[in-house]
Amino acid sequence: MIVVDRLPIAAIVDLVNEYADPTRHVAGEADEPYPTLESLAPLDAGRSDLVAVANDLHAVFTDPAHAAEHLNALVDRHGLRHRLTDHGALAWMRPESTDRVTAAAVAGLVDVVAEAGPDRLGICEAHRCVDVYVDASHAKTRSYCSPQCHTRARVARWRAAQRRAASVTRHKGTP
Repeated sequence: MIVVDRLPIAAIVDLVNEYADPTRHVAGEADEPYPTLESLAPLDAGRSDLVAVANDLHAVFTDPAHAAEHLNALVDRHGLRHRLTDHGALAWMRPESTDRVTAAAVAGLVDVVAEAGPDRLGICEAHRCVDVYVDASHAKTRSYCSPQCHTRARVARWRAAQRRAASVTRHKGTP
């Protein structure tokens, strides 16, 4: 068994948002080249490994009520285990057959869910966006993947309200 260096949650979110098939499809990037993510460079992963783990993890964000079920299945499928180190700390371990990026991403997300809870995972509520996020807000109120999506959604709501108001005004003026 080999010690797993867990991915930070920001790297996991980037991985899912840039490599998962649903996020690429909805963003219109399915035929675009995959970006290079600096945070994953040390793991020396191939594109197919990144896409596979991103798709697996996207399912966890899509269904946070069953996050434990999804994550436990991934832990079992990839043979990940917690072991006590010589220094008395718990560490994730992986068999040699499990690639580093999968182990690092799954272990990292398991730790986040264990610490913060599955209700902190989400999918962006903006129209035409299925990017994922982890809600780190104190009030647990985050519902967009980024400030840009939040702004676009707010502007779209404002414009729709303006159109409705203009339509009502036009209709009131007609006999």
